[in-house]
Amino acid sequence: MDILKNTIKEIENQGINATLSNVVITRFGPWTLSYVRYDDGELGCGCANNEAERWGIPEDASFMKDLLNLNAYDVIDKLDSLENSAFINSLRTSITSALSYRLMNDGNELKKEGYDAEAYYAPTTALLDPTRFVKTRDKVAIVGFPSWAIHLYAEVANEVRVTELMDLKQLSVIDFDADEDSNVKIFPADKNKEVLSKADVVYLTGDTVVNGTINELLEYSKNARLRIIYGPSSAFYPKVLFERGVDVSLPIIFPNTPEFKRRFALSRGYWYFMRDVKQMLIKRRG
Repeated sequence: MDILKNTIKEIENQGINATLSNVVITRFGPWTLSYVRYDDGELGCGCANNEAERWGIPEDASFMKDLLNLNAYDVIDKLDSLENSAFINSLRTSITSALSYRLMNDGNELKKEGYDAEAYYAPTTALLDPTRFVKTRDKVAIVGFPSWAIHLYAEVANEVRVTELMDLKQLSVIDFDADEDSNVKIFPADKNKEVLSKADVVYLTGDTVVNGTINELLEYSKNARLRIIYGPSSAFYPKVLFERGVDVSLPIIFPNTPEFKRRFALSRGYWYFMRDVKQMLIKRRG
């Protein structure tokens, strides 16, 4: 989790101060949505996958109530002292993203610091436009199965290989009229090194920050032409990510409004294609 720790230091250096305001946890998504309140009263929000389907989240998460209204950096220090788990990491990640919100929300602060930043509103997002990054001869590797976009990558790339932590039986398809071989192949996560080392373009879900695999995945993919991180779990200040070798960040940014929080809770975390949700395209300038 050193990427998050170093990112927190960078955010502190920006002079950003806030208290932890609220946490919304869903098991269906499964997501952890955190809110911070800056010194001027504005809210920042950030989200991370809490991996509930594989490792579970505590039946009793009431310990978080004692952390509300405390300095957000002190809360992260407290979480760092707890036993490591995907749920605790989702809290760290979502709070880091919430603290980053002021820098990430519209991209203007990122532009001032020398990054190129663009915003796309759902459902037309940068992630759904593979031609921005992928050439027809490319071998594409994707960590984390993007069900909403995989068909688009298959139409552009020469070959698409996906690695997944979930039981691959859940991704199996029975098609009695299949008439051609697919250029999409799915592998278990223990094939990450083999798959990523041979790819031209690599997409890493932000969930790799939560489950602690991002550093080894960046090492496996060091020969790729482009390494791209995507999703809500990567919606934090990207300086450290870029220093580690990420070329493009495609974070999902949620609105900080009460109306969105209501929709998020009512849908049990199903934010996909909700109005006002946007995806940033961020890369280093030059």
